[in-house]
Amino acid sequence: MASWKGKSRGGLLGYKIFVFILKYMGLRAAYLLLTFVSFYFVLFSAKSTSAIYSFFRKRLKKGRIKSVWSVYKTYYIFGQALIDRTAALAGMGDKFTYDFDGEHFIKEIAEEGKGGVLISAHAGNWSMAGNRLDKNMPDKARVNIVMMADEHKKIQEFLDKTQSKQTAKIIGIGDDFSHIIAMGIALRKGELLCMHGDRYMPGAETIVVDFFGEKAHLPAGPFQLIARMKVPYTVVYAFKESACHYHFYSTPPLHNPRSAEEAAQYFATSMEEKIRKHPYQWYNFYDFWAPPPSENSNIKRKTIKKEKQAHE
Repeated sequence: MASWKGKSRGGLLGYKIFVFILKYMGLRAAYLLLTFVSFYFVLFSAKSTSAIYSFFRKRLKKGRIKSVWSVYKTYYIFGQALIDRTAALAGMGDKFTYDFDGEHFIKEIAEEGKGGVLISAHAGNWSMAGNRLDKNMPDKARVNIVMMADEHKKIQEFLDKTQSKQTAKIIGIGDDFSHIIAMGIALRKGELLCMHGDRYMPGAETIVVDFFGEKAHLPAGPFQLIARMKVPYTVVYAFKESACHYHFYSTPPLHNPRSAEEAAQYFATSMEEKIRKHPYQWYNFYDFWAPPPSENSNIKRKTIKKEKQAHE
């Protein structure tokens, strides 16, 4: 089965091409190029295309033709999200407008000064509203973004040359446990952590949640941290509503969850609600309901053992 490999699609050359088009031809010209790029991915990205199709066909119960069209539309809107993010990083953020629902929840957590966690999903375009939100935070609030340390390093170096100074601190997830220590220190200082809660690395511990009527696995780390540190957390999103307009959402904070499982299910329930409203803006290009690789291996070993016993 398809699974997430720990990094997203894309390359430095593609970013350079779109930045060039954005600067000299405009946003709509970049979107026009996407009509061809999206069609290419439908045809030549078999695993992700199959996963997207399965989501619309099995989970949302769409017909075959509508599911095929939904695959193309998902790729196209995903491309728009990447272009919009690139435009904002390249200093063209004033081209976009925003609505904010629940921004006060984040400000309340920040003003308490006891630390807090903002968890998002690979849905919509959190980085777009995140830059705007960071500017509206209380002066004493310190924001830390948790992300893969090596993901698209060359791309980030290229974008650093074109964007303004980033106020948020980056905590890179590496092969050691230094990021866990850094996250704990940040929370003890009363700072905010921003991270994704819907993907886990192969071999990582997971938590089982109810999601679209079936069991799915979420990374255990973020929710164990919340439960252990006893800090409030909110789920945040930014969904595209028109060519240049985004809508930001923040859920009421969950305070003192009784367990990591409770914290994870709160996230899963919120995510399902938002994805049902914005199904083309969930960018999970693999089988989200497949058991972790380690479970697959255990199942396979048990099956082989039973077959061997049956033959004996």
